[in-house]
Amino acid sequence: MNTRLQVEHPITEYITGFDLVEEMIRSAAGLPLTTTDQSAVKINGWAIESRVYAEDPEKYLPSIGTLSKYQEPRSWRVENDVRCDSGISEGSEISMFYDPMICKLSTHGATRADAIATMNHALDRYLIKGVTHNIPLLRDVISNTDFGSGRITTAFLAEHYPGGFKGHRLTSETAGQLATASAAMQFIRQARESSDHVAARVAEYVLLLPQLQDDGSVHKLEARVSLALDSAAVNLQGTNSFTATTVYDNGEYPPTTSKLDISWDVDMPFVELCQPGQENALTLQYLDPLPLGFRVQFMGTKFDIDVLLPRQREMLRFMKEKERLDTSKLVLSPMPGTIVSVAIAPGDVVAEGAEVAVVEAMKMQNVLRAPRAGTIKAVHVQPGATVGGDDILIELEDE
Repeated sequence: MNTRLQVEHPITEYITGFDLVEEMIRSAAGLPLTTTDQSAVKINGWAIESRVYAEDPEKYLPSIGTLSKYQEPRSWRVENDVRCDSGISEGSEISMFYDPMICKLSTHGATRADAIATMNHALDRYLIKGVTHNIPLLRDVISNTDFGSGRITTAFLAEHYPGGFKGHRLTSETAGQLATASAAMQFIRQARESSDHVAARVAEYVLLLPQLQDDGSVHKLEARVSLALDSAAVNLQGTNSFTATTVYDNGEYPPTTSKLDISWDVDMPFVELCQPGQENALTLQYLDPLPLGFRVQFMGTKFDIDVLLPRQREMLRFMKEKERLDTSKLVLSPMPGTIVSVAIAPGDVVAEGAEVAVVEAMKMQNVLRAPRAGTIKAVHVQPGATVGGDDILIELEDE
């Protein structure tokens, strides 16, 4: 058989109508092919495939777990313009023993731009909870203008993410979309929780949005959003229209005033945002509530957003930040797996980058190295041990 069949056949079937799997089975059974006339093979439109994996898109490491929520995207503009080739369902387990691919997601359109737009929509409508997945990277690549125009090489990732992929970096446009949508979602959530708020048609929120910086660090972009509901009461299951004015603290993004429609059944996963002049509605995913806001998936990337009342924001300035764990003297397991070997013992002196252990997961062995030079203080694992992601394996003495 053609060993690349698993990669190519959905695209071939989309643009030619010929099912290569069927043709190979026919050949193996001694039956004639559907056609041997090359002129009968016509090209119809464009198709794109995204390979959706249970994989950390920043570290390119597999993720294991149970799919607590799983919903595949459906056809969008026309019947069968979205195709999912998968063998899993909600409740399925992604284990450390097999390839972590979840689905081959393919889309079709009359033009390349149509196929890309449909893929963006499909990725936004793909709900996966329980494992880390690579949709953030896929979504960012697919929406990249160089990808859209076909300016792509094998160096694409190195050129566009020289420091590695860290998630979607907000622009003035996408920051405005995320800020106004999040403020409107909070307005609707509070309307459900308080009957007094249903009568209020205006509200003001301060949102803290994670903004990726050039050096890979994350800064909290502050956006102050004033909302006015355009109807007499909030619709808790359907569409609400707002007028939103947004002012940012970074001095780079200009203040904006815009109309927006939010379609959302409260606390359900999919949120549709539509603004004037926008050809297609943009989909966000409401994932989890947080103490000061909620987690959403936007442009493929997960954002933990604080949504505060102005008084809350004033008080937050006086709160101490939680100290972060110093990992400079620790060797952590990068993924769930099995320890294959341990190359050191307590008391050994190691150089920075020296091999200290090997962990195996999903048919791959990963060499773990010392984060700095020093003396080994403790070794918490031995060959054959099963470990989880971020488990502490080895400790070094304090410098």
